[in-house]
Amino acid sequence: MQIYIGFSLKTHKLHARILCRKYKHCAPIIIIANQAIIYQFVNPKKIVAINVRKHDLQRLKKYGWVFIKYNKGLSKKDVSNIHALTCVQFTKRVCGIKKINIQTPDALLRYLN
Repeated sequence: MQIYIGFSLKTHKLHARILCRKYKHCAPIIIIANQAIIYQFVNPKKIVAINVRKHDLQRLKKYGWVFIKYNKGLSKKDVSNIHALTCVQFTKRVCGIKKINIQTPDALLRYLN
């Protein structure tokens, strides 16, 4: 099992377009064999698991997504029960990152690099 964190340049949320600089959205991705599951944060009460193939992640790269490998394990096995207000809080809780100063996708990307 591999864990990646994907960062997107686009979002439909107004506050993310205003507050976030380059990357507007992030999502944890769990890869098992040739299958990948993208956990998409829609709103605080709705997390959508999107099943894709590993090859489809290459297509997302063409549309501006950036993927960073996360070398540590999952902190939560059941990610559908995580309650968060933003996609960054959701991703941090899935990965077990407890840094308070990480509030935007750009800050999360800097922390992971």
